Amino acid sequence: MADHFSKLAAHYAASRPHYPAELFSWLASQCPEQAQAWDCGTGNGQAATALAEHFTSVLASDISQAQLNLAPTHAKIRYLCADAAHSQLAQNSVDLIVVAQALHWFDLDSFYAEAKRVLKPSGLIAVGCYGTPQISHPQIELIFQDFYHNIVGAYWPAERNHVENGYASLPFPFNPIPTPDFVLEVNWSLAELLGYVQSWSATGHFIEDKGYNPVAALGEALAALWPQQQKVVWAISLRVGRM
Repeated sequence: MADHFSKLAAHYAASRPHYPAELFSWLASQCPEQAQAWDCGTGNGQAATALAEHFTSVLASDISQAQLNLAPTHAKIRYLCADAAHSQLAQNSVDLIVVAQALHWFDLDSFYAEAKRVLKPSGLIAVGCYGTPQISHPQIELIFQDFYHNIVGAYWPAERNHVENGYASLPFPFNPIPTPDFVLEVNWSLAELLGYVQSWSATGHFIEDKGYNPVAALGEALAALWPQQQKVVWAISLRVGRM
């Protein structure tokens, strides 16, 4: 796994949107037991914190110690700096595995082998991602999409393509179950949107290559258009399966 986010950990923790609580309530309701969950690729612990509302204990693992250092302390959560193939969990011990916005970075063969090892026979695995947000203001949307595709577009890692197609082309060797539709929705100030853009791996790679931050120019282009609060919406692509 490549680590694209350690240098952006502070921006990531401060600016990434949070998943809807309904998503985790639904996942927990599909599990016969709610003893142990594993949030693999936890980043700064967003999904882990939500899972702790429903499960007795949560393992939250990530390869970035810088990200884990910014995760909130929680009595039910144990954080582990490790790749996706080495959870240190016991065989047949996990009720739910969640991978939120991270599966495209994994070595899938080794991760799926580990997932099958640790899942209970009745266990559930859920992998999800959200791609480019949609902004209802036409002029803002045009400027934002131009920035995404044409300013930093060349700096997205190749794995980003899997996010854009909702993980549809990635293997998923589990028995699929139908899922409801979930969306991630926020009302943001311009500063909050710019913080989110600052957390992108493509933005970080652009800065490393060009030596300056393109987000400042985006902010100037949007300043006269952005209302005090603007709705920003992401569709969540979700694949859920059983052993």
